[in-house]
Amino acid sequence: MVKSSYSQVSRIWWSGMLAVTAHATELDEQFRTPPQNATRVCVALTVRRGAAEGEWLERQLERVRDVGAGGVLLSVPTADEAMWQGLARALERARLLGLDVGFRDFCVTKEDEGKVPRARKLVWSCEPMQGVASGSLETKPQVVAPSASYRRVANLAVPDGVSDLHPHQLVDLSDTTLPTNGAWRIFRFGSVELEPPLADLYSGTAFFRHVNQWLFAAQSRFTRTYGSTLLWVHFSGHPHTDFAWPSDMPEAFLKLSGLNLFRHLPALAGMPVGGESTAVFVRQQAARTARELWRDRCGKTVDELVHEAGLEAAIRIDEVPVEPVEVAWRFRRPTLVASSNEVARDSNRLAAGGARTMGRRFVMGWLAPSEVETSPAAVLLAFPWKHALDRLLADGATRVLLDVGGTLTSDDASFRQLREGCQYAHRCQVMLQQGVPAGDVLVWSERPLPSLAAYSCDAANGAMLEIASVKGGRIRFDSEREYTGLVVSPEVLRHTGAERLVRMIASRGVRVWLMAGSEEAELSALARLSDTANSVVVPAGVRELPGLKPDCVWQADTEGMQIRFVHRRTAAHEVYYLLNEYTEPGSVSCIFRDTGKGVPARWDPATGDIELLSTDVRLNPDGRVMVKVFLGAHDACFIVFDR
Repeated sequence: MVKSSYSQVSRIWWSGMLAVTAHATELDEQFRTPPQNATRVCVALTVRRGAAEGEWLERQLERVRDVGAGGVLLSVPTADEAMWQGLARALERARLLGLDVGFRDFCVTKEDEGKVPRARKLVWSCEPMQGVASGSLETKPQVVAPSASYRRVANLAVPDGVSDLHPHQLVDLSDTTLPTNGAWRIFRFGSVELEPPLADLYSGTAFFRHVNQWLFAAQSRFTRTYGSTLLWVHFSGHPHTDFAWPSDMPEAFLKLSGLNLFRHLPALAGMPVGGESTAVFVRQQAARTARELWRDRCGKTVDELVHEAGLEAAIRIDEVPVEPVEVAWRFRRPTLVASSNEVARDSNRLAAGGARTMGRRFVMGWLAPSEVETSPAAVLLAFPWKHALDRLLADGATRVLLDVGGTLTSDDASFRQLREGCQYAHRCQVMLQQGVPAGDVLVWSERPLPSLAAYSCDAANGAMLEIASVKGGRIRFDSEREYTGLVVSPEVLRHTGAERLVRMIASRGVRVWLMAGSEEAELSALARLSDTANSVVVPAGVRELPGLKPDCVWQADTEGMQIRFVHRRTAAHEVYYLLNEYTEPGSVSCIFRDTGKGVPARWDPATGDIELLSTDVRLNPDGRVMVKVFLGAHDACFIVFDR
């Protein structure tokens, strides 16, 4: 009887709310017919020497407009006078076409090219060697032929077959010869320049001078378009697969760790010098050294120069040594990278969470359509890389950057696919750049927490929390984003100072949820913090934070179906982006917490259609609204509530 009465009330509620659903809003019109502004995608182009002086670049800019994009990222070689003049004409043409422009960092003159230090990475080789009477290394074959940029760091002989290896057992071959007895492994450590060459972000004063010179040249050369058409500059760093080697790495390592890096270099190649725990410590401290040098010499330089000069700086999150969540602190355009790899996508989600915390409007999403892995359901998609685009948007990107291989294709079929993709992304970006992201809580974690999948979470790390203002029960950042709750994952409590920081935040009235851990160090920290005012320990496996209802809870009818969502809020709408990541279609029941007037509509970015949902909609007793939605394979849509 109770259930019947509730169903009747729900139907009356729905009929009344449907009757008061308002007329079309400004957002409706923008979604159906997207505006020609920064909600359009960007395209990356490569300008080869001589191309800027002719008509090639201007024709490419016209094709960028024709494909439905609204911006370009230009890669150019070292500039000469002809290049500067060609780029000035291209910027003027971009202004007339309604395109915004970014440049990848480049040298402004040949002289600048000669002065800018090149980024270097650590390389090594290893080969077995038997001690001989002469002890000479002159006849020993090289494992790899070093490049012209190779600089020796150290040649070390390591006893082979020794189970308990210590630093004093290593032989430095720079000042002695190979011992004549026993078996040895010869490690050659050196550094080489990255290919293609990149400016060294660790070079301190030299990098500062280069960036300052670039900004001055751009301001003086592009007087009509600087800051209006030319809006951003993209920097390139070391890929995560490379071990960055600043020129003073050994000295900085010694200062931070107290260890001689030369005696522990084999630990970076996997040898447990000093025991496994010492080798792990060496690798951790080497990563920490690179991280601190990057913060001091690159992050601060970008913050002090580029942003104060009126431009925004961008960098890919897989080309920095700091945690992904921290990238947006220094770079106004953190750039996510499309991937089907879950580890890479976790990095995307952390970086996007940090960008929301710092109030960044543009979270760029780097996508190379030609490199997208095919999906069994791709034949049913509007364009074959749609599933990769949707994943990138669900990870938190708000503006997509298409890497088309340097030039827009002249193939009609490929061009049509790009145009369809740009139109689809355009509608999505209209919605994902609206208003502000809904941030239920701030999360301090080294990885996304599955237990919080039903919440809209922003992210920070310890360094970001240290600069935040905490008072009156709120964590507040310069971006004016503020939070009344902080979720702390167990692994961060192992870091020095983390426990002190959590206590300080809780003591100032912020509610702290401590996620339960399993390791002894984590359990000890949780036990010490559990009696702190405003703190509560959340047991493992619990997917609802005490005192805070989830933002969007879903249950699929199809086994294996995985849903991701993004929630944004405007003065007039609650906007939910839903993505089915599974290769099969199915129905999914979603319970939305923030529902405004309670009337859901489905907005389809593939067609621009807007449909009020009048069936399979129910008002729950707690005020939340349940909506049943059918999603195709790799399908995505927006569920929008008027406020």
